[in-house]
Amino acid sequence: MNPLAINTVGDELELSAAYCRTENLGLEITAFAFPHHLDHEYESLIERHLRAIGGIKPLLTHGPFFELVVTSHDPAIIEVARRRHTAALAAAIRIGASYYIAHANYFPLIRHTTYRKRWAESTLDFWLPFADEAGRHNITICFENVWEPGPELQMELITKGNHPHLRASFDNGHALVDSKIPSGQWIATLGSLLVHCHLHDNSGEMDEHKPVGEGKENWTQLISNIKKYAPWAVLVAESDKLMLNKSSIDKLRAYF
Repeated sequence: MNPLAINTVGDELELSAAYCRTENLGLEITAFAFPHHLDHEYESLIERHLRAIGGIKPLLTHGPFFELVVTSHDPAIIEVARRRHTAALAAAIRIGASYYIAHANYFPLIRHTTYRKRWAESTLDFWLPFADEAGRHNITICFENVWEPGPELQMELITKGNHPHLRASFDNGHALVDSKIPSGQWIATLGSLLVHCHLHDNSGEMDEHKPVGEGKENWTQLISNIKKYAPWAVLVAESDKLMLNKSSIDKLRAYF
């Protein structure tokens, strides 16, 4: 059975951690994705997490993503992104995480003929040194789809990168909004490269982070393909409240 986990946002860390221990779930931590936490609460947040997360496996962290363009033509912007991810990955190492989730950030509205090739090359130039550092601490960096129209872009990054600590993350809510390809097909295409999923639901219009079963996702097909093509992937219920994540976990367990 796929390992199950929930994410935690804001003030629910301790409650979420207690639930995960009781229910034998993993925990994905989002605190180090936020710039004000990295700038003003970094050490205190690390200590708070170390106090809260004892006994929980697997542990995952979500990297920063606000306006970070690692493929920018401006080296100063890339340096900001590098500084943010360096701090967040260091936090992941200190709390003992096994996975670090990073947005791949392909911008489909850019139609220039050279964009895709440069995007892949620049993305790997940025991330391969991080993958080396992550690997030294048994952490896998997972490229998550956001606006990507299909899974071939993640496949391209991971196959060209050819690094044992670069793998794929699939966010079905993002795909529902920004892709015409069904989630089950994403899973089948990513296959053995897929090690992490964010699972939630929406209407297909906005990334609403509703619990499993409260939107338009075809959960029967999605879970069936996860079992078939990626039975090792960590499945993270990703809503914004513990109560909603509990609902998703109950529904996910019914499929296994």
